[in-house]
Amino acid sequence: MMKRKSLLLIVMMFALTSLSTINAQEKKKLIGDYLSISGWMNIQYDYESQLSNDAMTLDQINTFNVRRARLDFKGNISKNVEFRVQGDLAGTPKLVDGFVKVKLHKSFNIQAGQFKIPFTFENPQSPLTLEGIEYAQVISKLSGYSDMSGVKAYSGGRDVGLMIYGNFFKFERNGKEIPVLTYKLGMFNGNGMNNKDANLLKDIAGSIEVCPGVEGLMLAVSYYDGNYYLAGANENNANRDRLTFGGKYENGRLTVRSEYITGKTDMANNGQVYTLDSDGFYVAGGYWFDIAKDQRIRPVARYDFFRQDVHNPEKNSTYYMVGIDWWPYKNLRLLLNYTMKDKPGFDHMGNLWQAQLSVKF
Repeated sequence: MMKRKSLLLIVMMFALTSLSTINAQEKKKLIGDYLSISGWMNIQYDYESQLSNDAMTLDQINTFNVRRARLDFKGNISKNVEFRVQGDLAGTPKLVDGFVKVKLHKSFNIQAGQFKIPFTFENPQSPLTLEGIEYAQVISKLSGYSDMSGVKAYSGGRDVGLMIYGNFFKFERNGKEIPVLTYKLGMFNGNGMNNKDANLLKDIAGSIEVCPGVEGLMLAVSYYDGNYYLAGANENNANRDRLTFGGKYENGRLTVRSEYITGKTDMANNGQVYTLDSDGFYVAGGYWFDIAKDQRIRPVARYDFFRQDVHNPEKNSTYYMVGIDWWPYKNLRLLLNYTMKDKPGFDHMGNLWQAQLSVKF
């Protein structure tokens, strides 16, 4: 009798252990089905020097910096519903992305929350794929990174709102379906990342991208119709409007991209409101070379021109950047940049040397 009880106890314990293992495996599988966790980090070094006009003073910056430290959670609640939550732990912890996508049809989908506004090619691009360490001047000043209006001190091109998006028509190349026309149209607070609206008006941003039948080639136009709180303006609502045209070509090795952006921003000076006309463009490119398995390197370059005030040439600035983008391992990147800066108000060129180590996990 005791032997039977002992045998029965052993069988029950084995069954319970097996059941617990199966449940754990099922839970792990379920989590793996709908949730992925990843992250990345940028460790940066900057050395910048600027000689004064009288050649008597040399201003310098020499610093290390943990530029970004991201944790990224992505998942699927169902076949048609996706979500993303991305936070940045560098400096003051903050929510970077937090949105839900409802995928209804290729031609019509909905996205709500905080995410990058649909404006320009470069704004939505991740720093991990960008040719340089910094975004182009005109992207920074007219696309929400460090906006001319001052509203978005640093918002990473993001805002809080609602967007519809989709694509129409398609053609096939090398077994891939390529959409001919892609659209995005959104309504946003217009007050930057992690901020509520500061007025009663909503900002509108939209883009149309067209692939003219050549794989890798894309032409685009995007528009931003915005308003922001400005003390002294009519009802404290000032205009912030942007328009951009651009094109890019990518074939897996060669990348060439260029955009022109123009903007009108209402500003205040001694109680008087005036409109500041700004514009700029950039041309950036690079070419990948394979060194070994999972190891790639590409030389990169960018011409970057910005006019803060189109009516005042003394406000023009031009940056010339060259660099090396090296991935010695699949999840490790070293980016080296040298930028010569022709800045307004200086007779001498400024020099910026930068190095950025990125790791993905």
